[in-house]
Amino acid sequence: MITGRILWIGHWLLRIWLAGYLLIYGWSKVFLIQMGQADYADALVQYGEMSPMGLLWRFMAFSPGVQVLAGLAEVAAAAFLLFRRTAWLGALLAAVDMTVVFVLNLTFDVPVKQLSGIMALAGIILLIPNVPRLCRFLVGKTTGPTVARQISTHRIFVAITRWTGPLLAIAMLGGSGAVLENMSDWARFDEPSEIAGIYTVSGGSRPNFGDSQLTQAAFGQLTKAGTAAVGLRYEDGSLQRGTYSVADGNEVTMKLYPQQKGSQSLDRDYEDEATLTYSTDESGNVRLTGQGLETTLTPDPERRYLFDRDFSWEPRVPINR
Repeated sequence: MITGRILWIGHWLLRIWLAGYLLIYGWSKVFLIQMGQADYADALVQYGEMSPMGLLWRFMAFSPGVQVLAGLAEVAAAAFLLFRRTAWLGALLAAVDMTVVFVLNLTFDVPVKQLSGIMALAGIILLIPNVPRLCRFLVGKTTGPTVARQISTHRIFVAITRWTGPLLAIAMLGGSGAVLENMSDWARFDEPSEIAGIYTVSGGSRPNFGDSQLTQAAFGQLTKAGTAAVGLRYEDGSLQRGTYSVADGNEVTMKLYPQQKGSQSLDRDYEDEATLTYSTDESGNVRLTGQGLETTLTPDPERRYLFDRDFSWEPRVPINR
């Protein structure tokens, strides 16, 4: 009797732990925090330059719908886990969700392999009391009632948890969502800057913040607090990324990380900073001057094809490029 009660207390603690992590990761996908959204600045990154994790992140970022659905699947699993009578369903859904995540983490070299594997295993462990019911369901037999015991049958405990348990579960579910939504300011960005776009470079001289002639530039459209991402490609093939902001008086300030080489951590400092003057014409060309650079940026429709491709329900010639 005591052993059974201890096991059910452990079961309760494990499902609350699993639900907590699922809510963090689930809401971060729903509100497009974890993988973000596709940005012009990524258009200059070539397939062979991406890390496996970068490839997965860009795939998810390109389709917010897929990212949101993946997050909702994790949030749903957490929601079911927070209620005693539906905990078995949450465990089943969590085991499926996290097994898929674990496989993706393994095959795309995402650092949290161990955590996702433990979460998948936790879902399987939580499902154990109801495995016989699932087996009976699979062979077409009557499943019987859900196995969902309380950690205590004391009259006062039961009276208190009858209402406080569900209320705390709802508060945990809604509160975590509200916190993550507030952190993300969900998909609300500033207006894109006038120069947001992807360009090829014509003419001009070598900038003093690059070791080679500038050939391509991409100014991101996803702007928060006046700052967006930027990517620069040089004649020698090197890539440099960073952030940019546009100020009054047609000035653009770029803060650039070291050029992309080998394995670089996400935690890095800016290496260069440049403030340039720009002007635009009716054709969408951008003239940049300052700090050793005097050049014209011409919009590059080929590099924007991924972003400009429209959606259609109608069958049409497949374009797989």
